[in-house]
Amino acid sequence: MQLAILIVLILIAVVIAPWSIGVVIAAAAIYGVYLVAATVLAGVVFIIVAIWMFFTQKAKCEKPEEIHGERKACKYCQAEIAASTTYCKNCGQANT
Repeated sequence: MQLAILIVLILIAVVIAPWSIGVVIAAAAIYGVYLVAATVLAGVVFIIVAIWMFFTQKAKCEKPEEIHGERKACKYCQAEIAASTTYCKNCGQANT
């Protein structure tokens, strides 16, 4: 229904002002340029996020720190850390 109303309004505009066809064509061309630019930007952002996630995931898979002696749990993330450690390697918070 809305599309039919839009078509009727465009036909009325063309009958009243024939030059409006050029305006409609120019608007469609500009809209197309913005659509292509937005698609390219979304693709670039997707690639950057995928690369970032790949490298950060790889860093998390590293071998955990070997703990000798007494141990305690981090008060923020509950990871097991050495009792003498003042900061947690898992969450980065200070454990004093």
